[in-house]
Amino acid sequence: MEDKKVYGVRCKACGKELYPAHALCPECGGREFEPIEIRGEGVVLTYTDVYALPLDYALRYLRLAIVELESGLRATGQLLDDDPKIGKRVRVTVGVVRERGEEKIYGLQFVPV
Repeated sequence: MEDKKVYGVRCKACGKELYPAHALCPECGGREFEPIEIRGEGVVLTYTDVYALPLDYALRYLRLAIVELESGLRATGQLLDDDPKIGKRVRVTVGVVRERGEEKIYGLQFVPV
């Protein structure tokens, strides 16, 4: 697999980490951000299976999760786990989440630790 990375941002005023990036920090209203790589481990806060996917998805369904990372950042991504549980430890990976013709679209994926 190619070495892909996914980035969020950190507010320069208060340090709040956000993913995806925002134009305005919801914590302090700051407008200046620095990029941060989304990585590490965390716990599953919630998950759901999505069956109403756009027509160009080859998947039958997509399992999404909101994960709280060790840094405190909460991020949504694809959960690659056949036995999901709230509170389960997962690790951030980056992989193909969708293909549009020849174009591969990369995003956050979470795998069990």
